[in-house]
Amino acid sequence: MDPVRSSLDWKLDFLRQCSEFLQRWEDSKQPGLTTQTFLALRHTCLALADCAAYLLDHRGMNYILLGHLQSDAIERRFGWLRQLSGANYYISVRQVIESDRKIRALSLLKFSGLSLSDIDAAIQCDVSQSSDDDIADTIVEALQFHIFPSANDANVIFYVAGYLARSVVRTTKCQNCKECLSTSDSLEPIDIDNELDYSAATFLDAVNRGGLAKPTEYTFLLAVHCWRVFEEIKRLSELLKKIHDFLLQRTLFCKVMDRATCVQTYGYLPIDSNVCVSGHDLNKFVVERFFNCAAKNLVREMTVTAAGSATSTAKKKRKIAKLQSSAAGQ
Repeated sequence: MDPVRSSLDWKLDFLRQCSEFLQRWEDSKQPGLTTQTFLALRHTCLALADCAAYLLDHRGMNYILLGHLQSDAIERRFGWLRQLSGANYYISVRQVIESDRKIRALSLLKFSGLSLSDIDAAIQCDVSQSSDDDIADTIVEALQFHIFPSANDANVIFYVAGYLARSVVRTTKCQNCKECLSTSDSLEPIDIDNELDYSAATFLDAVNRGGLAKPTEYTFLLAVHCWRVFEEIKRLSELLKKIHDFLLQRTLFCKVMDRATCVQTYGYLPIDSNVCVSGHDLNKFVVERFFNCAAKNLVREMTVTAAGSATSTAKKKRKIAKLQSSAAGQ
């Protein structure tokens, strides 16, 4: 750490003496380092001393910091580039250029004092809030709430609600959230529809081996309500198109649920906003995770349907071509 200010500095003499010591050690054939390590250490000591003397005598520098004469910074940069390219050791020039752009952007963020979450929040705020609210109001006004889950659906929703509760608790690491979202007590049958008696915990109790989380009544009712809203949106093509065409679908669904969980809209099963003692918005956490799960299943269904129609069309074309070839042969 002490700078070298002259080519006659004792620190440079020490490095040269250290190189001679390493040479004598290697020549003595006594137990020690490998041949490659001896060579690297000798070259390092001599190179540091000669480089410092050259820079002081021929380049007119006032001092030299030997600690900066190493390639760690270069290796660190290349390691960063490889990690940004999928932890691939052999990276291309294009990957280097693209990764370098990312590094520059992150460096600007570092000095600006902004975090990635701040930027993400700013991007979401850039979207017109009035447009979000108008679309959410339109969707909620079109909802009729005539869809109720069957007993089998309620079992699956109960299972998913436990997963949502566990996911929220893992993220927040909050004991208050855990008490609000999950329970070890058995829930009584819940009347979602007056004509049906739901024993929603039946499926979970059958598959549980001790590692599944059991949701509270609040978590289950909120998941059921999310399911009803999502199912109605999925069945109405105009509402599904509004969700599909919107840039931030999850944000829009959260706004829809904010409006749909009021007493006037939901009817006899009101679900108020729930915030734990630590200030975590549990409604938002549960709704976001439910949308991720339901949207993933919806995309899978749409993919299977599209693939099935494409396969059916291809079969029809092959059949027509075969018939045409047969007719031509006759």
